[in-house]
Amino acid sequence: MKANNKFSVKALLLLALSLVMVLVTACSSGGSGDSKTGSADAKNEDGTYKDNLTISYASVTDVSKAKMDDKFHKFFTDKFNITWDYNYIDWDSWPEKMRLWINSGDLPDFASWNYVNGDAMNYIDQGLFYKFPDDWKERWPETAKAYASTGLGERLEEKVGGTYVLPKPVYFQNQPADPLLNQIGVIAIRKDWAKEVGFELKDAYTVSELMEFAKLVKEKDPGKVGSKLIPMSFNAGDLLTGFMMANNEHSRVESAFYKGEDGKYKWGPADESTLTGLKLMQQAYKDGLLDPEFYTWKNSEGGDAFKVTGNSAIAGLGGLASYRQDMDTAMKKNLNLNSSDVVHEALIIGEDGKYRNLEQVNFWSSLVFSPDISQEKFERIMDMIEYSVTEDAQRILNLGFEGEDWKEENGEIVTTLPEGTTLEDKYPGRFEGLYVLGDDFSVINPAIKKEFRERSVDLYKEKAKLSTEGGAMAAYDWDFQLYSSKAKDQAGFDYATEYANLILQPGDLEANWKKWVASKQTLVQPVLDELNKEFAK
Repeated sequence: MKANNKFSVKALLLLALSLVMVLVTACSSGGSGDSKTGSADAKNEDGTYKDNLTISYASVTDVSKAKMDDKFHKFFTDKFNITWDYNYIDWDSWPEKMRLWINSGDLPDFASWNYVNGDAMNYIDQGLFYKFPDDWKERWPETAKAYASTGLGERLEEKVGGTYVLPKPVYFQNQPADPLLNQIGVIAIRKDWAKEVGFELKDAYTVSELMEFAKLVKEKDPGKVGSKLIPMSFNAGDLLTGFMMANNEHSRVESAFYKGEDGKYKWGPADESTLTGLKLMQQAYKDGLLDPEFYTWKNSEGGDAFKVTGNSAIAGLGGLASYRQDMDTAMKKNLNLNSSDVVHEALIIGEDGKYRNLEQVNFWSSLVFSPDISQEKFERIMDMIEYSVTEDAQRILNLGFEGEDWKEENGEIVTTLPEGTTLEDKYPGRFEGLYVLGDDFSVINPAIKKEFRERSVDLYKEKAKLSTEGGAMAAYDWDFQLYSSKAKDQAGFDYATEYANLILQPGDLEANWKKWVASKQTLVQPVLDELNKEFAK
């Protein structure tokens, strides 16, 4: 009898201990995989957040000049009762830094990540991203609408059985044209120099026409720049967009693998039109129209020769009105020039007269969350994202504060910032526009000069027109983009660098290109075989 009582006590103790362990495990899971949103994030009676949370976030926005206690940053930290642990990632190291953090389990609470489908599949399979609660769209409906507009989110859900990634919408309320083409492929030229050398201003030029203008500038030096003159201030990426893409819509990584008219997949860089772009690139280099070390330039160095030092006649710009505004500000500050008097924007078309571009899928980069994030932090971040997509928040994020940075006048919003001053000048390091990209608001942003906004929209519409009237748009292939395999991952080349290396090599360019194409087949052919087996008609 005594023995039986002893056994019963042990059994009860073991049972109790097991229940405690189950509870501890459940509470420490970080909420990943929870089927429903909860109320872990406590609030006061007035709706404010009860507890201050330190939230870590990683992004490519440079905050080195930011004052985190200025009115802008403080508005968000006070509203959401948070303290930021901000992790800046340099643009050039962004992919590798994120890869290291994700694989080592050191991902901040959440981060801006340049979405790569193959990597996403692997990370999700390994449990390296947080899985959203099943009912998150009901709790944060405006975010859900923006998420749906990307096209990627719901397709990804079907493949992985839930939400793990928030693709960032490029446009949400203000799409400038239909069909929507990528903003790339817009250049800036010095129209005052063009007038001096007798070069006609048009809305679109072939590469050879632009080279002719560059030669005239080199010969006549209308800006009296002398030995510092760089007729075409393009880096390797600009050349990929301008010279290569204009002649082969499948020359870039986004569209290199494409389905041909026969229903089978091809590899674009092996197409003859690639050689057309390469020959033009090499000729521009040999003729001294490019900087001798263009291939070493990073990010903005090409544009700086145009808008900062004023040494260039042609530069890559891009199609966003905000880019044009930045150029305007830089030229006023550094060159004391009114850019409206000296800059003309135009498109680049192929040597055959066709316009080429990429169909713009409505997302770029994404937000991902640590699998170990607490539900309390997750809910707080999502509340902030939900607020950020509202009209009120978009005005603060892009215009600043009513009555101080902007006002309404005759039914229109007017900026009150001093001329030549941007919101970034006043509030450096603004990263709080966490989700919808600034492209969307730039279409209507009154802080951007009306002429720049209108020209941007006009060029988007011109792209749409040209692409449907004999142009060659590279359609966004969801089958390819959402297909993942080791072979596909291994065939993701840095085409800007590859093409630059080809034109710099000694010997015959066509022979070198053919050797290069042949050298890539061990990586390319397995991808083509897989795609054709899976998707070919």
